[in-house]
Amino acid sequence: MSLELYRYAVGNPGWSRVTASEALGLTMRDVEGALRELTERKLVSAQASGGEAFVAVSPDVALADLVDADERAVQNLKTRISAQRRELSSLVPTFLEARKHLVSSTSVEILEDPHLIHRVLIDYGRDVTDKVYIAQPGQGSTADVHEESVRKDLDLLERGVRRRTLYDVSTRDHVPTRKAVAAIQQGGGEFGALPFIPLRILIFDDKLALVGRQSTREDKAALVIRDHSLISIFTQLFEVAWELSEPFLSPTTNRSPLSSMQRSILQGLATGLSDESIARRLDISVRTCRRHIAWMLETLSAESRFQAGIKARDAGWV
Repeated sequence: MSLELYRYAVGNPGWSRVTASEALGLTMRDVEGALRELTERKLVSAQASGGEAFVAVSPDVALADLVDADERAVQNLKTRISAQRRELSSLVPTFLEARKHLVSSTSVEILEDPHLIHRVLIDYGRDVTDKVYIAQPGQGSTADVHEESVRKDLDLLERGVRRRTLYDVSTRDHVPTRKAVAAIQQGGGEFGALPFIPLRILIFDDKLALVGRQSTREDKAALVIRDHSLISIFTQLFEVAWELSEPFLSPTTNRSPLSSMQRSILQGLATGLSDESIARRLDISVRTCRRHIAWMLETLSAESRFQAGIKARDAGWV
């Protein structure tokens, strides 16, 4: 009905309620309702000469008139947001500097916020001058994460910083990690592999160490350590583990059909670990762990897990 009245209004400038009612066969009540809706949408307006006459308004002109106030409000809101962003962004250096002093004043601090942990890593990673030691448990990161890491690590190596990383041997089968290791190793980075990495550790020179709290599998909190004695202890532990490790990209000397993860599972079985403990060490589900174990028992024609470990060892697979 409103559309019908609008069509009439466009073709009949100076129309009135009465003429519209007669021409369209609408009741005055219907005309009033349609006129009210069109007026709210700014599609009709009273004629400048006054009286009861109306004229149609172009839709684009009506739209501009209708949203003008809203557009001004949106623009004002954007201006206020930009001003607040500039104001608060200017406080970031002050916050980080004050936070650094706070960390310096305590031996150990717990950071729960992953974003803040990331900021600490960036800040101290930028200032490192001697060495960066990393122990990384679990499976590898995504290709996107590794891409960013490779750029940063190559920059460190160009500045003469020693870069050493320990991975779990099961990570050797993770293609993004292997590619990242190969790229960083060409720049002078060093990588070792161990059957098990118990803690996530990052050590920057003798200034800072970050240790994953890992109270649960989902726990992302980190202990920030500034005490030189504690840093020295973690550094010595890392160096002992490094001496026990083997090169991450070392060629395989046997034709084992087992993946690196499966060899890690067998090593866990050989030491008497439960399925749950092995899965937790390798950061996989218990179901996945048991599926690998079942496949290995069948492949090795073993009647027990212990026998599987013996056969795998005799074949030089572990």
